[in-house]
Amino acid sequence: MRTTWRFSLGALLSAACVLACGTTNAPADDTGDAATAGDPSTGASTGTSAAASTDASDASTAAPTTGGTSDPGEAQCQADLQDCPDGFKCVLRRGAADWEFVCLPVQGDDHPGETCTHDGVITGTDSCDEDSWCIGSFDTTGASWEGLCYPLCVGDVCDNDQRCVGIGSLPVCAPICDPLLAIGCTADEACIFREPEGFVCFPQGADGAAIGEACETAISCAPGLHCSQRVVGCAPDSYCCTDYCDTDSPDNSCAAKDMGATCQAIGATDLEQAHVGACVIAE
Repeated sequence: MRTTWRFSLGALLSAACVLACGTTNAPADDTGDAATAGDPSTGASTGTSAAASTDASDASTAAPTTGGTSDPGEAQCQADLQDCPDGFKCVLRRGAADWEFVCLPVQGDDHPGETCTHDGVITGTDSCDEDSWCIGSFDTTGASWEGLCYPLCVGDVCDNDQRCVGIGSLPVCAPICDPLLAIGCTADEACIFREPEGFVCFPQGADGAAIGEACETAISCAPGLHCSQRVVGCAPDSYCCTDYCDTDSPDNSCAAKDMGATCQAIGATDLEQAHVGACVIAE
């Protein structure tokens, strides 16, 4: 199952912000479409959730180079290494030809967990400090957005209560959460599935779709719901919001159980979250 966002990056990520295959499919996240010439994580998945994918992966592996200029702001860089000089950070930007990772000057001092402003995908800068990046409702037109600062994941290292996930190919540390217990996220965040490990907190989307309503990305649904295919009342190939469930429970807790909904595992590889399922019609 996959969970994908469109950043409102599509609301980079529903980035117009910045998230496995299983028994049900889900669309792109609202927080990761930018890197695919729209949002860094938009591709539809073949699981109960939608997962992030990006065409910016080539940029993330490019060796630092100034491209013939001494200005470090023009240097390509590697996001997972944050190999820019002091006063700069490696971020995702929409260049003249494609998405790219470049060293841009640190413009603010907002810390992880604080509200922030991003100057848009063309400018690429934000108000977060040198160790974090502003995730919010990504706009591919280049308009700015507001969001929350998330720590940059360097060397695949995060705090114990966080998980390194990609917003496109830009890795950040997001808080681990549990959608069944509704814990781990702030009031401004939603707990969504990020392929393949499990669930993390990202800023809530603006749509707030209810059970059975269409969803374009993982954060299109109201907090506590999952965007998936094979939802009761929706066309089999369409994505709609549905409720979470526990595959270890002997009882069918699905809201649409009388219409054929059963609890199907979403596909988290984290053993502590592998039991989290979504209420869909079995294949």
